[in-house]
Amino acid sequence: MIEMKTQVTPGETPEKITVSMIDQDLKNGVSKSEMAIKYGIKPWEVDEMFKHPFLKGRRPSRKKALSFSFVDDVTTNKEEEVTTDPNQVTLEQAIDDAIETVEEAKQEMQKAEEAIVDMLSPTEYETQEDFVEELESLASEAEERPMQVNGLDSDSLDVEEEIELDEDDTSFEL
Repeated sequence: MIEMKTQVTPGETPEKITVSMIDQDLKNGVSKSEMAIKYGIKPWEVDEMFKHPFLKGRRPSRKKALSFSFVDDVTTNKEEEVTTDPNQVTLEQAIDDAIETVEEAKQEMQKAEEAIVDMLSPTEYETQEDFVEELESLASEAEERPMQVNGLDSDSLDVEEEIELDEDDTSFEL
C-alpha cells in the first residue's frame, strides 16, 4: 500500500540527525522547508545537510493520492520456481568445446600450410622413395638399350677388337 505524506508537525531538535533519516523523509515526500519545521532547525542548516554526497541533488518523492483504495488481488505468495534450461552449458563444457574448436582449426591451418608449401615449391617427386624408384627405372632401361660409342652401337663393334689410343692425346669423347 502506498504511504501518503502526512502533515509535518513541529518537533524538538534531535541530538542527532542521520543521513538515513533525511533519506526516509525524502521517500515520504517531505520537502526541505518541512524538514526544517519537523526537526526545529533553520533552513540554512537543512541546506548544509544536503551538501552530503548521498543527499546532494535529491528531491522529495511526489506521490499522488488516489481517490479510492487500490488492492492487488492477483499476487500469489508462492516463491518463484527456479528452472534451468535443459540446453544450458556449464563453464567446463564451454571451455572443452572451445579447446576442441581451436584444435580443429589448428589442424586445418597445418593442412593449408602444407598445401601452400607444395604449391610454392613444386617438385617432380613427392618423396625420396619416388625419386629412387625413378632412378632405378632409368637404370634398368639403360641396361636394356644397346650402348653407342661414336655413333656406333655395341652390336656392330667387335668386342675383341682392341682400341688403340694415341698416347699424346689425353682427351676422349663419349
